Amino acid sequence: MSGTAPPGWPPHVRPIDIEDLGRVGISADNELFWDGRRVEVRRRLSLTKIEKAIALLVSLCAVLGGIGGFMTGINNASVFFCARDIHALSCPASHPP
Repeated sequence: MSGTAPPGWPPHVRPIDIEDLGRVGISADNELFWDGRRVEVRRRLSLTKIEKAIALLVSLCAVLGGIGGFMTGINNASVFFCARDIHALSCPASHPP
């Protein structure tokens, strides 16, 4: 490989040559090292205001869906127990025929 960067690359970036392969290492934990320093990739997640609003709406719907599922389970348990004459949960008042 040549030391010149392909078109479109930033000016301070150059391709790796065969000689540079001696600078790359890997640890027993499969961590990548360059010149003895661990390679880390950091990118901060940045959301726009619209994306934050959508994330908030989706989170709110997920919480409300979880509460609704829990309440449906309580109702089903109440119906199940009342059908077996177990009054652990409240049963509707039965009217004599």
